[in-house]
Amino acid sequence: MAADNTSFQTDQNDVDKPPKYEDIPLSDKASVEKEPIKEESPKDTVEKQETEDVDKTDECMIMVGTTGTGKTTTLNIYTGNELATGVSAQSITEMTVAVKDKNHPGGPKWIDTPGWSDTEGRSDQMLFKQLLRHLQGNKLYKVKAVVWCVMPTPRMDAILQAQAEFIDMFTMEDEKTVKVEAGQIWPNVVIVCKGKLDADLEDDVKGAMMAAKKKNVHAKPLAIRWEFATPEIIAGCSEQLRKDTLRMLTNEEIRGELEEVFSQLPTCVQVVFATKKCVACGQEGDPRLMEDKCHRNIKKGHTGVLKQRFTKVQAGGSMGAGAVGTVALASAAAVSATPAVLIALPFVLGPGLIIGGHRLLNAPKDDPAPFGGIKITDMRWTCCDMPELAEGGCTDLCDHCDKPWGSSPPCVLIKHPDINMQKSLEGYEVHVKEHDLVDIAVEP
Repeated sequence: MAADNTSFQTDQNDVDKPPKYEDIPLSDKASVEKEPIKEESPKDTVEKQETEDVDKTDECMIMVGTTGTGKTTTLNIYTGNELATGVSAQSITEMTVAVKDKNHPGGPKWIDTPGWSDTEGRSDQMLFKQLLRHLQGNKLYKVKAVVWCVMPTPRMDAILQAQAEFIDMFTMEDEKTVKVEAGQIWPNVVIVCKGKLDADLEDDVKGAMMAAKKKNVHAKPLAIRWEFATPEIIAGCSEQLRKDTLRMLTNEEIRGELEEVFSQLPTCVQVVFATKKCVACGQEGDPRLMEDKCHRNIKKGHTGVLKQRFTKVQAGGSMGAGAVGTVALASAAAVSATPAVLIALPFVLGPGLIIGGHRLLNAPKDDPAPFGGIKITDMRWTCCDMPELAEGGCTDLCDHCDKPWGSSPPCVLIKHPDINMQKSLEGYEVHVKEHDLVDIAVEP
């Protein structure tokens, strides 16, 4: 009896398309042919499992989707694990976890994630970063499949579009290579639809398929659907009606159909983590893991404060010198009885009077006149001694927070936060832009 699944592929050449990363070994098919049962000693079993774990340590299957779409239940059915599950819109899975496939020894590890669009108020953006950090921290770089759990709908809504964007971010473009990395994840995506509304599978997964193609026009993920069969349905329906018409399957039937679908998947997709730095806010690491904050726009400015052009010491010294000079001129005039000597008096007193008067009347441009309505604007910056009124500056600053560009904490969001993130933010400003990234050297 044929399973209700499809790949939506019209060109056989797409199925036989060579793998993206030549250095990644082909993964074993998820379905495992049964062999005659033979007795194994506990020691042999442990050694066999350790060998298989070594061979598959960096391969994984990732469960994603909205809370309540059967992610964890599907994982348990396929792998034989017993992770906690629920049926409400409240996520039961609290953290990203990786488990071994007990039913398929040697198979990739399975990663269960907290549900997206969660009623607990957790941000989808933060959950996706948490997933990537889990992959990076546990060195799970090869993705055999992204299992995208959805509800049946022919409409492409905002939730499906946001989830498709997250899935697309597993493979990012690398400007240092001639290969096209963007979109390489989609042949390894399996849409699992929980339930049946339409007679045709294509209509039940049409919303998710449209969201995938909107993100990548060449996206052709595999798809499958089912309901979880209850004991009443199993007892009261014929097998053909239950499986073909109602699509209500037992755990064993679900596992078998998943094995068939997974056997059609291409080789693993490599998740590459870049090492970059944002020259605007100073964040380092993979861009997908960076905080969605940065500085707004760059401007020239100063990090110092305004100061008087002449110091108190300079003013006092010049005025003191003028006073001494005046006494000397007066003494000379008295001794020589020649008043003409006093002609030099302005030249002696002038520097001190000019500098002292400059300090008395000088003030920042935005301050009121300090004395009698007369004002001089000739303040200088302590960081570079540039005049206050000179254009530009000596330092690159953010035009929003006036903090140094490239090293100070970011001040604005550069992506619109999802609804759950908005609940935890107050008084935020959004300036849509990308991080200004440059490659940084990695120590060998």
